Amino acid sequence: MSELQIPLAGFGPDPAPPPKGHKAFDRLVKKIEEARKSLEAWAAVLAPYQEKYTKELLPLHATCRTLRIGFVRRLDEAQNDKGLSQTERRGVKMLVAELAASLLAEGDDRELRALYKRHARQDYEEHEAEVRKAAAAAFEETYGIDPEAPIEEILRQAAEQFGGGTDQDDAPTRHTPSKAEAEHRRIRESIRALYRKLASALHPDREPDPDKRDHKTVLMQRANHAYENERLLPLLELRRELDPGQGPWAGEDEEAVKLYTKALRHELDALEDEVMIAEADFRMRFAIDPMVTLTPRNALRTLATEIAETRAMADSLKAELTDIADLPSLKRWLRVLRDGDWA
Repeated sequence: MSELQIPLAGFGPDPAPPPKGHKAFDRLVKKIEEARKSLEAWAAVLAPYQEKYTKELLPLHATCRTLRIGFVRRLDEAQNDKGLSQTERRGVKMLVAELAASLLAEGDDRELRALYKRHARQDYEEHEAEVRKAAAAAFEETYGIDPEAPIEEILRQAAEQFGGGTDQDDAPTRHTPSKAEAEHRRIRESIRALYRKLASALHPDREPDPDKRDHKTVLMQRANHAYENERLLPLLELRRELDPGQGPWAGEDEEAVKLYTKALRHELDALEDEVMIAEADFRMRFAIDPMVTLTPRNALRTLATEIAETRAMADSLKAELTDIADLPSLKRWLRVLRDGDWA
């Protein structure tokens, strides 16, 4: 036994054969390890993604926005060109209003507001209100829920529609909550019992050797963190790390394994929730389309693709600005865009 391994009294001296039910337990352990790795991967990719996003993508977005604003200005100036037909002028006015609204949706700008008002003949705030009203009507028509209702009412109606209703037939019996509470209490007690045994062996104040005391302090912090968060697996891992000679089970019987398995299911659910939150936070931080497939492994490749596409968009915008620099070029460009609505 190395000096980093500490025999733990009360766990039994000899390795026991795997108890019945250990396979389900082992499967959960593997899933928990996968969830942990996923969390670690999301954390690891954040810094390099942030650096590349800030240094490469944001400047390209700014360039594209500047070019798009220049595009709107050129179309606005074209209104003074006497060589445009009435149909072409109507098309230009429509384009200026649409492009200005699109740019304003991304960020406010006084000049764009003025351009929108001149060409759309309404304030941008009125346009925003119309868009919100249409979106609310579409949401209510689709889901039958008023989006302006209090959030509690929206959640209640959503629960009823999507299987979470509170009909009497679906209501839980009186026995179900008490059974779940009793089970959770037993899980907490088993975690507490394991923690106490570890704490007894690891308490730094009981260790006279300064080096071992520092090591035990670190281990005790791990045990405290696991106990405070009601996490069983880290305590079992710590126990095995301290005394691997006892094997993974250290004499647990079938009932203990069943209880441990239920505890691990709770841990897995909590970890999977953390993974979902990590991904959602990542998407929100960098405004990533929820329809885009995103994992920690493909995040940087996805960003590289977006950078390439944005750079191509900037090049295209520069070319189009050149195409509409003079009146004949503008008329040709408008002719390409012309459709039945302009006639």
